[in-house]
Amino acid sequence: MSINLANIYAELLRKYGDNYTITYNSPPSYLGRFVGAREASKKIVFFYREDRKGATTPTKLLLKTDRITPSDMVLDLTGSPLKDDCVVDTIGDLSALDLQIVDRNPWKQDEIYHRGEPVEKARAIICSEKFQQGDGIGSVWFLCDGSDFGHTLLLQYEFSKTHFARGIVSYEGVMPSYMVTSQSLVRQHGMAAGGQLETYIENCYQLNPQMVLRCSWSTPATLPLLVDLSRCHVLLNQKFRVGDCAALTEDFMNQLRILVYIREDIVSHRRDEKLGIARDPIYRCGTGVDMDELRESINKTMTEVSGFTDVFADGHSEYDIEEVVQRAKQRKLTDLTDKLWELLKCCSSYKDLKIAFNMLFQCAVRCNIVNTPTNKNRLAEIISNLANSRLAMPCLSGAEPLELLLEIGLEKAYKDYEFIFTESKVCSTSLLKSSAESTCADANDAVSSNDLSKLRKSLHNAVRGDAAPIGIRKTLLHHAAGSNKQTGQEYQNGAESGFKNSNFDEQESVHRVSKLFQIHCTLEHLLMIHINLNLPNVYADVCTQLLNKQPTLVESIDDALSDVVDIQLSAHYVSENLDGKDPHSRQITMKSQNTFREHTTTFYFNLENICPPELAQCFQCDDKELVKERTYHSWIYRKIRTLK
Repeated sequence: MSINLANIYAELLRKYGDNYTITYNSPPSYLGRFVGAREASKKIVFFYREDRKGATTPTKLLLKTDRITPSDMVLDLTGSPLKDDCVVDTIGDLSALDLQIVDRNPWKQDEIYHRGEPVEKARAIICSEKFQQGDGIGSVWFLCDGSDFGHTLLLQYEFSKTHFARGIVSYEGVMPSYMVTSQSLVRQHGMAAGGQLETYIENCYQLNPQMVLRCSWSTPATLPLLVDLSRCHVLLNQKFRVGDCAALTEDFMNQLRILVYIREDIVSHRRDEKLGIARDPIYRCGTGVDMDELRESINKTMTEVSGFTDVFADGHSEYDIEEVVQRAKQRKLTDLTDKLWELLKCCSSYKDLKIAFNMLFQCAVRCNIVNTPTNKNRLAEIISNLANSRLAMPCLSGAEPLELLLEIGLEKAYKDYEFIFTESKVCSTSLLKSSAESTCADANDAVSSNDLSKLRKSLHNAVRGDAAPIGIRKTLLHHAAGSNKQTGQEYQNGAESGFKNSNFDEQESVHRVSKLFQIHCTLEHLLMIHINLNLPNVYADVCTQLLNKQPTLVESIDDALSDVVDIQLSAHYVSENLDGKDPHSRQITMKSQNTFREHTTTFYFNLENICPPELAQCFQCDDKELVKERTYHSWIYRKIRTLK
């Protein structure tokens, strides 16, 4: 089908390309909303004019500034008991309803340059013989200026071998919500003789600019219900944008940013090493710390008794997810490497970080370590082996300090999220671990293995002479089973078979960071549901849906990064919240047919005008200001399909 439509596009471009802008692409956002997903093909041929002269970014659709306050920017449809100042009755008030106009434009940026032609010119092209000679299958759409009496916005001609099909989209004006009734819609549809009516309905409730509840269903009823919260299919569309991260979770997002920055610096240094560029790595995440104070903190951390002075929480106490996140920010760390992460990440430069690791290794050699590390990372192994006199004190070089820091930081971040999800009882540890382990396993599938053990060389290259006051200790350690291994070919090429100070793997690290980002986004989505809908019963299902997905690889985290998800919910969870509320937008498609004719009518209602301002000039009016009731902008799409 797409090949045939591409041929039609090439032919139309040759015939009309001098006078019109013709594209072969996905439909404009406003067209997709008018006709619905059932009618909007993935690709269409689109006729329009493009005007970029004096184009400026249109102002956002907002109310007067004296009526907008920060607390008013979100319309709460829930009446959640979490917000004492939420009054459900104010939803029926116009001042609250108009705040549904979101603080973003509902069209794409390039659509502000779209201009239409007079409808007579578009009809003349469609009715011409040379236009209808195209051989293929697919839809061609013409953008009109709406200057005619019927405010025609779009004309459709559908190429087909067996049917003749034409469609038209027109603007119906502004109408109060109470006038949208099934009787009036069926009357406007005008059923095909002898045909049975089939109605598809989608109501969208916009809780805030990032949350939309889509309730959809179909019915063969002669007079269909336009709101049916008992048996509809509910899909919650949510968008979390990193730049909008709330103060509650900002610390965890900043921790993720630090981990990503460290990984970027490691990869950059390794890339330069391969190119023969000699330089020290960069460490750019620390706020700075006095090195004498850091030495004392490291000694105290490694020698203090941990875990016995903690205040044990009441296992029978229940906390909501917001309270658990707050507790996670203040939780007492018990494992040694988790504590060391909080200390070492504060170093202001790579030089200080390297000195800090040297302090740490000296302390492990000389002191009686009480707080034995229990985490399974390379730094914990080194500390344990140093304390037990089984390893010569390493001298870190290159990116190894950053690699060790990244590994303990990833493990500490995972424990933070594990605490939140398990303490709030929204997710089991097994789900978090299974998803994280499967991600790492996928990353390691491509790493070949062999039976050659990596042996640590003697301390000729691994230790300085002044670093071992009690004498030089030699060791012969085998490489851990789960660590990265080199192939026999690599050894034949002269690669060193020594035991490395870190287990860094570029692919595994990006998978682990991506999984942590996915877990954080899941937390943000849960908080959005908790604050705006207060549906604790769905948290387990939401976690299962989101965490079982394959995470998108994240190389960097910036404010523009976002995570958009569709979450399936049972209708009975949201029916109480939505009962009696008018949707933000409605799309009602009625279809009837007989042997010879198929008649489709799609009614689209929206609280805001979804067309770019220049395109909608023909039907701009002040009717919305004159009506006190809740009002919709209304469009209608009619399509008739008959046998040739």
